[in-house]
This record gives sequence, structure tokens and C-alpha cells, in this order.
Amino acid sequence: MVAAWLDAHPHWHLEREHLVREITTNDYVHAVRLVVDQVPLCEQLDHHPIIELGYRTVRFELWTHDRGGVTTLDLSYAEGLDEIVDATAVS
Repeated sequence: MVAAWLDAHPHWHLEREHLVREITTNDYVHAVRLVVDQVPLCEQLDHHPIIELGYRTVRFELWTHDRGGVTTLDLSYAEGLDEIVDATAVS
């Protein structure tokens, strides 16, 4: 399931059985804005990624803690984040 999904979503990859996307932005303001813009998605799904915020980068790491790996909930969040990134000029 995850391998086929990854083939269709090239911005994402697996690290230690976690789904990861790293995004480079134009500046710190855009990086922070991306973090803020994804909050409604988190709340809607009741699923919250690990986020690392840098000067011009944001790293999202996903897995379903109680399942110990990637589930359809993670894939739903990832697709929602891709839509947010596509709709905003973050990079």
C-alpha cells in the first residue's frame, strides 16, 4: 500500500518506517506560514505530525503512533499537506 502511494507522491519518502517530506521555502516567514496553514488539517483529522522548522525549511514526519507505522490516516494528512503546499507560494 505505502510503496504504491509513494510512487504517486514523489515529494514524500520513508525514513525508519515514517513518512517524511522536507520543504524548502523562500524565507522564514513562508516556512512559518506553512506550519500555521496546516493546523486546520491536523485538527480536522485529529492527527498531528512531528514538525521541524528551520530558517527556510520545514520537515514533516508522520506515522500513527499507536499502530507503530504509516497508516491511511498518515496518507490522508500527506495528501492534504500537498494540497496546501500547491495552493501557497512557499517555495
